[in-house]
Amino acid sequence: MKYILTLVASLSLLAGVSSAAEPLNTVCPISGKPASPAITSTYSKTVAVCCNRCKAQFTAAPKGYLNNILVATAGQCPLSKKKSDPSITVTYTRQVAFADAASKSAFDAAPDKHIKEVRQ
Repeated sequence: MKYILTLVASLSLLAGVSSAAEPLNTVCPISGKPASPAITSTYSKTVAVCCNRCKAQFTAAPKGYLNNILVATAGQCPLSKKKSDPSITVTYTRQVAFADAASKSAFDAAPDKHIKEVRQ
């Protein structure tokens, strides 16, 4: 029983850490109005990089490489511009809040177009 409680407590802590990684934006990227934490979408983009060094560099500061990820050319590492290795990938993920359902729908229709407008 003690093992199960410890496991549940550990999983709860991990869940808290992952959601606390990046706070929700306070301004809707579509309308510019205050964002509601009740209306969200998860943005995710995965690309191949050339090596584990680029992967570590991205992992240390993913937001700084967002523009590189958005304009990545297939077969090219978005960080070094060298040939990418399909077995080594990085993923930018961000939960985005919106002012209303229409803004969420517009974002979901073209997330790469609007993700740069996301602000804290």
